[in-house]
Amino acid sequence: MSDISLIGAFLGGLLSFLSPCVLPIVPGYLSYLSGVGASQKETKGFNFPVFLSALLFVMGFSIAFTLMGAGATLLGQSFRDYQDLVVKVGGGVVVFFGLHFAGVFLRKNFLMELFGVAALFLSLYFLKVISQETLFTLLGIVGVVFFLYSFSLHEVLYRQMRVEVKGSTSFVGAFLMGLLFAFGWSPCIGPVLGTILLYASQQETALKGASLLFFYSLGLGIPFVVGGAFLSIFLEFIKKFSRFFHAVEVIGGLLLVLLGYLLASGKLAEISTLLGA
Repeated sequence: MSDISLIGAFLGGLLSFLSPCVLPIVPGYLSYLSGVGASQKETKGFNFPVFLSALLFVMGFSIAFTLMGAGATLLGQSFRDYQDLVVKVGGGVVVFFGLHFAGVFLRKNFLMELFGVAALFLSLYFLKVISQETLFTLLGIVGVVFFLYSFSLHEVLYRQMRVEVKGSTSFVGAFLMGLLFAFGWSPCIGPVLGTILLYASQQETALKGASLLFFYSLGLGIPFVVGGAFLSIFLEFIKKFSRFFHAVEVIGGLLLVLLGYLLASGKLAEISTLLGA
């Protein structure tokens, strides 16, 4: 595993944080965790109570995600004899995540468009633009996307977790909520997290898998902690950044689709080898 993989995992965490499903409700989480009310949100400068609550919250989900990474590697090793199949199906799942992240499943004629894409791939093959191997890889991805869509997995992913901001919790409670966050916020962070877990399942050791998820946690957690430390500035940032939410969805979704294809085709492993993985 190269440093590029760890950087990619970190950027994946940052992408999760900046997504329109996560970023707008972070202030609500911070308020609930620390008990800081609306009037206190305007406090300028360093806000220690919110910072400490956010730090403990991030520690909670970082531990959970890191253990998930190690577990994914161990699980992947148990299916080592079927690695090629797991990688190809996993690539299709990552493409599905990417389409979800980009909001493509909200289109009314998605299935018609999906079949149209499959027909396009066939045409490219008959025109000898792509090889038979590439055709099978692309049609396999289409098949996985169709299968998951048919079972309405996209509807499950679109269910967002809502947070009611009332009361407060203790510092211990903030840590425990972080642990629960790792398992309960999958509708928001599932596409990127699932992609990294799939990649972690292909690592040689549990330590490498855990490292990937630890760096993902850093990408998701560092902005969270900084936002808690400087809450008033963070609220202003959210207002200004909200105009870019759609761009984050589209670009992030396209990157996941590309990553899924590279994974399914085996090119991701080749790139990792060239980079000294």
